[in-house]
Amino acid sequence: MAGRSTFTRFLLQQKGRKQILNVRFGSHRSLHQSSNSNWRSSLNQEFNNSIETPKQSPSVCIYKVPTTIRMARTKAYDPSIVSIGPYHRGSPHLQAMEQVKMEVFRRLFFRNRETLDSAMDALEKLEDQARNCYSENVQLGRDEFVKMLLIDGCFLVEILRETSNPRLELGSGIIKRWMVPQIQRDLIMLENQLPLFILQELFQLTRNISSQENQSDAISFRHPQTLQRLALDFFSSLVQGSSNTYSTCLRKNSIKGKHFLDLLRNSILPAGNRLSRQNQIHMIRPASELKSAGIKVVMVENCGPLDISVKKTWTMARKLTIPRLYIDDRRGSLFRNMVAFEKCHKECNPDISTYLFFLDGLIHSLEDVEILHYNDIVHHSFSCDEEVAKFVNNQCKEIGRDAGASYLHSVVDEVNSYSRTFRARNRAWMVRHYFSSWLVGVSTFGAFLALYLTFVQAASSIANAPKSSENKGLHYYIMNTFLFPLGKSYSPSDNGTNVGRR
Repeated sequence: MAGRSTFTRFLLQQKGRKQILNVRFGSHRSLHQSSNSNWRSSLNQEFNNSIETPKQSPSVCIYKVPTTIRMARTKAYDPSIVSIGPYHRGSPHLQAMEQVKMEVFRRLFFRNRETLDSAMDALEKLEDQARNCYSENVQLGRDEFVKMLLIDGCFLVEILRETSNPRLELGSGIIKRWMVPQIQRDLIMLENQLPLFILQELFQLTRNISSQENQSDAISFRHPQTLQRLALDFFSSLVQGSSNTYSTCLRKNSIKGKHFLDLLRNSILPAGNRLSRQNQIHMIRPASELKSAGIKVVMVENCGPLDISVKKTWTMARKLTIPRLYIDDRRGSLFRNMVAFEKCHKECNPDISTYLFFLDGLIHSLEDVEILHYNDIVHHSFSCDEEVAKFVNNQCKEIGRDAGASYLHSVVDEVNSYSRTFRARNRAWMVRHYFSSWLVGVSTFGAFLALYLTFVQAASSIANAPKSSENKGLHYYIMNTFLFPLGKSYSPSDNGTNVGRR
C-alpha cells in the first residue's frame, strides 16, 4: 500500500506540472497573439490616416538647402543682415533691416499712391504663381504673403537703381556704404530669393518714380537698362573682383534666370549651348604634377570664368588655359549656393559642381597654389597660400561629384592622357630626381658640364692623335682625358711621375 501511495503521489505531481506548463504556454501564446494584433492595427491605422505627399510643382525654383550640404558650412547659407522671402522672415538678428526696407517702400510710393495701388493689384494676381516657386509650404496667409512680396521686391529694385546711378554717391541715400557688401552676399543665397517675374513687374511699374529726395537728379537719370542688366552689374564684383573681363563677356549675351542666384549662375556658365557633357572617371592631376610633366598652365583673358580648355603647343606638348580666379569668403558662399541650387533643381546641369571639383583636383598643396599664383591665375585675400588650398578643398565637402555629366571631361581626359605618355613620364622623372629644387638643379647642371668638358677633351685628343702619335703613347691620351677638366696636362717627359700646369 505504501508503494502504491507513493506511485499515486508521483503521478499527481506530474499531472500538476503539465497543467502549470499548459497555463504558462497558453498565456504566452495569447500574449503573442495580442501583440501581433496590436502592431498590425497600429500600422493599418497609420496607413489609413497617412496623407499622400503632393507632387512638387514644376515652377519650384527656390529651395531649402539640404541638411547634408548645409552641415559643411552653415554660415554660407544663412543671411547675415537682410531677409528676402519667407524662409528667414522673422529671424531676430535680421529685424533691424526691416525698418530700412519699410523706409525704402515709404519713400518710393510717398507721392505715388496710384502706382502703389497698381502694384498691389498686380501682386495679388501673381500670388499663387509666386507661392508655387517655393519648395516648402509657406506658412503665410494671402495678405501677409503679398505684403512680403511687395516690400521685399521694392527694396531689391531700389537698391539696384541706387547703386547703378552715377549721379548719386553711394552711401548718401538709405543704403549705406557698409551695407552693400553684406547685402550682395545675402542676396545670392538660395533660401533668400524672390521670383524674378515679381521683381520684373515692380521694376516696370516703378520705372518713372524715385525713392530719392533729390527729384531733379533722379528724374534726369533714366534706366534704359533691363532689370537683369542692373542685377548683373550689381553682383559682378562677386564673380571677378575688379576685372573688366566679366562685364565685357556679359554684353554679348542675353541672360535669363528664375531669380538672382539663377541669373548670376547662368551668366558665368561655359560658352556654348551644346556643350558635350559626358562621363568623367578621373580627376585632374595637381598643378605641380602637370608642371613636372611639361604641361603649361596659363591664364587666359576675354572669356567666362568657367571657360577652361587645353591646346597643343608647337612642341606637341599641352597647354592648359584657365581664366583668372579671385578667391575670398564671399565667392565661396556664392559657389556653395550655386552648387546647392544645382543639386535641388532638376533642370540644371552640374557645371558649377564640375568646376569646383576641377579646382579641387588641381589644387592639393601649397606648391600648387604657388604655381597658379605665379602664372597670374589665382588671386586671393587670405593671409597665406596654404589657406587657399584648404579653402578650395573644403568647397567640395558633403557634395557628391556628378561624374556622368561633366563639361570638362575632354579637357581632363586629354591632360591626363598626355601625362601618361613616355615623354611626359620621363620628363617628370627627371624633374623629380634632378631638378626638384634650385640647389639640386645647379648640382645637376655642374655634373652635365663636367661630363661635356670631358667629352670635348676626349674628342680633341683623338683629333690630334695622328700628328703626335709618333712620340706619345696610349697612356698619354688616357691621362689627358681625365686631367683636362682640371686644367692640367700630362707630359711624357715627366716619365709618368710629374704633372705640370699648362
